[in-house]
Amino acid sequence: MNDKILIIGASGYIGSYLFHQFKKENFSVFGTHFKNKKKGLLYFDLEKMGIDKLRLDLKKIRYVIISAAANAKIDESKIHWEYNYKINVVRIKSLMDYCFKHGIVPIYLSSDSVFNGLKGNYREDDERKPINCYGKIRYEVENYIINSKKPYVILRAGRVFGTNIKDGTLITDILKDMRRGKSLKCATDQVFSPLYIKDLFNFVKIIIEKKYTGIFHLASLKATNRYEIAKAIKNFFKLKDAKVYPCKIDSLGLLDKRAKLTDMDISKYKSLTGYEEKQIEHFLGMIS
Repeated sequence: MNDKILIIGASGYIGSYLFHQFKKENFSVFGTHFKNKKKGLLYFDLEKMGIDKLRLDLKKIRYVIISAAANAKIDESKIHWEYNYKINVVRIKSLMDYCFKHGIVPIYLSSDSVFNGLKGNYREDDERKPINCYGKIRYEVENYIINSKKPYVILRAGRVFGTNIKDGTLITDILKDMRRGKSLKCATDQVFSPLYIKDLFNFVKIIIEKKYTGIFHLASLKATNRYEIAKAIKNFFKLKDAKVYPCKIDSLGLLDKRAKLTDMDISKYKSLTGYEEKQIEHFLGMIS
């Protein structure tokens, strides 16, 4: 593989997974860390350093995957708005500028939060109108990338999940809470399209191998909600004593607004890969 890859934020869950999978498949890949130091990664402080300060020959880099984010949660983005904006908009734009100037293709991991959630089944070219701070950050960076008129990749996804019981993602966290006997209130009116971490890697790999560019919506499950996911987990693992109660998302006292219907149309992704969404039980059987 001639195209070298740099992953900004390779010590986080998504970035780390992509980094190690590319390594396993013998891609020439480099990754950065900040606070969460990990072996084999380069130190990079996005707030204070330009990408040109990395101890790396950037002339050989063809793709930069941007997985870094400060306080990458919806409420945290509002609480720490000024810092988040500086890191996740201003500094990311600076990183993009370097990529565009030097012929590097950025692969930006965006979110379904760029949509207002009024209609659902969003296509790549549907109007974006975020209603929370997290979505506004992604929206502004997306605009900057699109308006550059340079080659780019924007990947939009809902909740990214894994099947390692310790990974701290959507499905495994719900399972752990149930096994601990915790009563769960799960929203029925927030509909989204979960994405399996390995499916994300597989498509990024295809993008690089086939040199695709543009915007892509990704998902591994059909549109669902947390209550349906929790019920499926309870039934699959026969957790008869687990308590799961349906509720509305606005009843949970969350700090920032939540878009309700952010499920995405993945026809474009399917046409390129032949992928079909799987039932949740397929992934529940993989949990270890």
